[in-house]
Amino acid sequence: MRRRVAAGGLAAALAVKLCVDALPEAAVAVAFLRPAARLAAFHLGAAYDPTALTISAHGVTLAVVRACAATDFFSMVCALFAFALPIRALALRLPAALAAAWLVAVLANAARLVGLVFADACAPASSVSAVHMAVGIAVFLPVFALLWYTLVVRKEVSRGQHAVD
Repeated sequence: MRRRVAAGGLAAALAVKLCVDALPEAAVAVAFLRPAARLAAFHLGAAYDPTALTISAHGVTLAVVRACAATDFFSMVCALFAFALPIRALALRLPAALAAAWLVAVLANAARLVGLVFADACAPASSVSAVHMAVGIAVFLPVFALLWYTLVVRKEVSRGQHAVD
């Protein structure tokens, strides 16, 4: 049973990812990039240029591009919510999963952008891509692990099931 659910979750994440990847650049900017960049800029008290999608703070100008959209993270969180939200009616659970996953992805991505501004201010220019990857892992992995624990592990433990088979 657990393998079937895992396979379903993987299929759901892939389906969401393919749909999101098919979105035009403008839709990704409106749905994912601008909200995260605005939140990050607000938190930093930074200058934000919505047309160029740049955040300028602490001597760093960060260009927020499609690769910064956190759509892969959104896809994984959406699949997790679609399977784990305690809403019985599928017609309600799927829209709730999409909305909740979008909110989590935007908030986590805003936190990542804030971290990137501080990391870029300290890191040498030659290590920018490694720093961006490390900051992304440092933000997204704990958020996903916390969601997994809250929605899956705690539910199984409370039912008396073992979290690991």
